[in-house]
Amino acid sequence: MVILRERDKDSCASALVLWDPALISYFFVSDTTQIPRYNPKEAPLCKDFYRMFLSLVLCVGILLGSSAASSIQSRFSSFAGEYGSGGGTAFSFSSEQLNGPITGLRVRENPSHVIGLQFRYGNTWGTYYGNTAGPILEFLLLPGENITQVSGKTAAYVNELMFVTSHGRIFRFGQPSGTSFNDFPLYQTTALRYVSGRYSSVIHSIGFHWGYQPGCVHCKTEE
Repeated sequence: MVILRERDKDSCASALVLWDPALISYFFVSDTTQIPRYNPKEAPLCKDFYRMFLSLVLCVGILLGSSAASSIQSRFSSFAGEYGSGGGTAFSFSSEQLNGPITGLRVRENPSHVIGLQFRYGNTWGTYYGNTAGPILEFLLLPGENITQVSGKTAAYVNELMFVTSHGRIFRFGQPSGTSFNDFPLYQTTALRYVSGRYSSVIHSIGFHWGYQPGCVHCKTEE
C-alpha cells in the first residue's frame, strides 16, 4: 500500500510512503489495463512522485525477470569438476562468454602435453592461458555448431584433449597417455559454455561448464 500525506494538494514536500510488496505483485499479475492512472482531479498524488513510483515498479520488474532467467540458466547448467592435478594458477573463461557462444579454439601442444588454451566467443578471442612458445593450432566452429563432448587423458598435467562438436567434427590435441576422462552435458540441447582449470607453462587441470548458450552482451562485428 502507498499512502501520501501532503501539506496541500499542490505539494509533495511532506509525503509519507508506506511500501507494500503485494502492490508490486499486483502490477505484474494483473492486466496492464488495470494499473491505476494518475488523475489530479481524482487524487492528490504528486505527478513527480507518481512517475518516480512507476519507474521503481519497472526497475523491480526488470530485476525479477533477470533473476528468473539466471535461475533457468543455473537449473540447466552442469559441471563435473576438474581433471588433472593441482598447482599452477587458476584460470576461467567465464567472463568471455558475454561476447557470445564459443566459435573457435586455439591450442598449443608439445610432444607430451597440452600447454596452452584460448577460446573465441562471438567474433572476439578471449585471454590466452599457458605457454606462448611454439606454433598454435586454430579451429573455427561453423555457424550453429557447438562443442557437445570433451574427452582426454591426464597425469601430472593435461596430456590430451579431444573436442567433439554437434556436427560430428573432432578436434584432437596432445598425446594419448595417462588416465582417461569423458565429459559431456547433463542436459540435452546444452553445450560447452566455458572452460576453467589451472595452468603454468603447461595446463595442470581442466574442467568443462555446460549450459544453454548465453546471449551476446558485448558482441563485436568483424572489421
